[in-house]
Amino acid sequence: MNFLQKKSLQVFLLTQLLISSANAFFSDVTLPVIHNVKKVVGRSSVGFEWPSLAKYPRVTGVNIYRAKAKPGINQVYIKIATVPNRFATHFVDTNIEPGTKYFYTFTTYSGLNESIHGDIVPVLTKPPYKAIKVISATVVAKDTVKLLWIPSSEPMIYKYIIERKTDNSKWFYLTTVKGRLYPEYIDATAFRGHSYSYRIIAKDAYGVSSYVSNVVSVKVQ
Repeated sequence: MNFLQKKSLQVFLLTQLLISSANAFFSDVTLPVIHNVKKVVGRSSVGFEWPSLAKYPRVTGVNIYRAKAKPGINQVYIKIATVPNRFATHFVDTNIEPGTKYFYTFTTYSGLNESIHGDIVPVLTKPPYKAIKVISATVVAKDTVKLLWIPSSEPMIYKYIIERKTDNSKWFYLTTVKGRLYPEYIDATAFRGHSYSYRIIAKDAYGVSSYVSNVVSVKVQ
């Protein structure tokens, strides 16, 4: 099998993977193919670096495709970004979820011509932050409950979302407590004759959440 036949086979195989794009491109096997992509993975973002394309004056830029992993081989790839500069070698995807597997592939393009897809780059994002430990919910005065928890050890955490459930109702947002080291909240909106349950979700500055905490309950007499 010669060089062009190999390239044509790669194009066919990636087409079978249902790679799609918002724009129409014509496949051009003479354009350089991107290999050896490096990655740095976080919880809600991943950074990529590819070899320089500066020596290819025909190249306009780079297209980035992503698929969210699912069972089977037919992953659905969507073009998520275009880097319109052949001198650029980096891209950061910030629109992904913690604890999730994705696949990425890259192409070069020139006008409406596009190279074949390069290597498939697997990415498994880091899991959500660990759940914090809620210590207690205690009635400390008339219609007042004091909630205590152990602050998160994750330095990126900066606020706590407190949710409350009254009797057998659904969970609802109660308040936000800012400051990673803050360990308490005084709920002055409780009423006698009702039971209250509390749980907490920690979040960082980018909105990435922890797992939901344990639940503590108290009856206000």
